[in-house]
Amino acid sequence: MRATQRLTLVLASWFVGSGCVYYNGIYNAQAEARLADAKLRRDDDGEATSRFQVSAAMAETVLVRHPKSKWRHRALYIAARSGAMAAQCERAVPRLQQLLAGSTLNTAERERSRLALATCEVRAGRSAAARPRLDSMFRSADREIARQSRLWAARAALSMGDRDAVPAYLGNLDAAVLQWELITASMAAREYARVESLLVQRARLGDYRDDVTRALRELLADGRVQAAERIVAQYDAARVRDDRRARMHYAVGDMHARVGLDSLARRHLYAARTLSQRDTVTAHDANARLALLEITRVASERELDTLVARQDSVVWRTSYARQVADRLLLFRLLAARGDAQSASLYLAAEIARDSLRAPRLARTLFLRVARDAPSSPLVPNAWYAAALLEPDSAPAWQRRILLDFSTSSVAARLRGEDPTGRPDFLSAPELLRLNWTDALRIWSDSVRTLRLPLKPAGSR
Repeated sequence: MRATQRLTLVLASWFVGSGCVYYNGIYNAQAEARLADAKLRRDDDGEATSRFQVSAAMAETVLVRHPKSKWRHRALYIAARSGAMAAQCERAVPRLQQLLAGSTLNTAERERSRLALATCEVRAGRSAAARPRLDSMFRSADREIARQSRLWAARAALSMGDRDAVPAYLGNLDAAVLQWELITASMAAREYARVESLLVQRARLGDYRDDVTRALRELLADGRVQAAERIVAQYDAARVRDDRRARMHYAVGDMHARVGLDSLARRHLYAARTLSQRDTVTAHDANARLALLEITRVASERELDTLVARQDSVVWRTSYARQVADRLLLFRLLAARGDAQSASLYLAAEIARDSLRAPRLARTLFLRVARDAPSSPLVPNAWYAAALLEPDSAPAWQRRILLDFSTSSVAARLRGEDPTGRPDFLSAPELLRLNWTDALRIWSDSVRTLRLPLKPAGSR
């Protein structure tokens, strides 16, 4: 009787222990894997990866704590497959290979394991080996296996630089994640026509990501103004959230302003300000951009000072306005130096032209160099720089260079001759370099002082 009772207790404890292994380990690991698969079906790769990590960790616990459990093979499969899908391939790949070489997997598990192994091959840069494996699963009876195989085949093609194969792999799938990956790869390859086409497709679906503004800036930097305009218009038509559209319009307006397309810049900056909430960073930046865009129109230092004085403190607290303030400080330091050769004034004119984007002011200062310092070796350079900013006067000013400064390196260039043998070819740049170095040191010290945090009252 006592022996029977002892056997009953042993069996009961075995069943309880076995149940704990299942419910505390395998059951929860399987549940996390199912949630991860559900996230994959919705193309939420980030959340799916997190779920697979949890699933793999739970299965790993079973393998460590219960190495001889009857659930070991199940735990091994979950740990291997979930680990691979979570990009934990170093441990997952040997296990997947072991499982696929054996006979413990059913058909569905074998297909999922093959897919998991292929994902690790793609991640490890062995896409050429992965693609045939993935191609063979396109017609799987499991629709999600077939879909994931096509997605990973597309990723494999991307990693190999075979971007033309991606649309064929995707077919009629609306694979947002892959589309964005293809957009990123196409931008890196400077395939901007493809970038535009893909972004227009995403815009029609109202699918916005922060990558859009980066893509718009790259398109505009490449001179593709119409492409950028079409993308923004499509997102506007899709009624994407106002704050996101505001960021797009600000990015486009900022890029237009940088290259002198002021009318287009104003239109987008006004849109950014309208779409933003009144006190957002984008709204303040748009206001600052619009206000300081007027610098492009000033023709004298007095006009510049008047424009700057009109701006309130809200404008000057924006990041863009602080950058402009730093440039203004350098401009004023150079313009006020008054050296005999007017090298500092020449440098101030270059700051006005290149950093402040004030061509009329720059032309005024170049002409001052030419007229106020007639003996400076920079005079022919100043006439030539002014001519580039005033096309109507360019022929007359270039004739003046050829007549009055015929021995200068500038005149030699205008005649199509080699300028390197002219005396001012080296002396003029050296004069500018010396003045620039000195002014830049003073400017750096001034900026550093202005940006020092205020000390609390009573501190030393």
